[in-house]
Amino acid sequence: MEIVCESDIIFTLTLGLVIEIVSMKDLLTKSVLTSDAYDIGSVNDFQLSIEDWRVTALGVTLNSQSKKDLGIKKLPLTGVTLCIPVAHLDKVGDMVTLRIDFDHLKNLPECKSLL
Repeated sequence: MEIVCESDIIFTLTLGLVIEIVSMKDLLTKSVLTSDAYDIGSVNDFQLSIEDWRVTALGVTLNSQSKKDLGIKKLPLTGVTLCIPVAHLDKVGDMVTLRIDFDHLKNLPECKSLL
C-alpha cells in the first residue's frame, strides 16, 4: 500500500491504480480499531515525508482505556499519541481499521510534537 498526499486528499495506490480517495479532513477524529476490534482512540495528526510529500504515519491519540491497558502511566489529562505507520492501516470507512492487534501497539513510538 502506498499513500500519496496532494492537497487534503489521500490516494491509496495498489499496483499503480487508484482504488480509494479519502480527504485528510475526513480522517481526523475517526475512531481507530485494531485487528482484534479494540477501539484505541482517534486520528488527530499526520506525518508527512517532505522529500516526496507522502503520508508516512497517522497520529492516533489513545483513549484512557488503551493507555491503561498498555501500562502507560501519564497524568489522565495528558494525551498520548502513537505514530502508526501507513503500512499498518487496513481499511478506512466509518472508522480506521489496523492490520495489527492491540499487543503490537507496544512496539510503536509516541509521536513527538514539533511545537
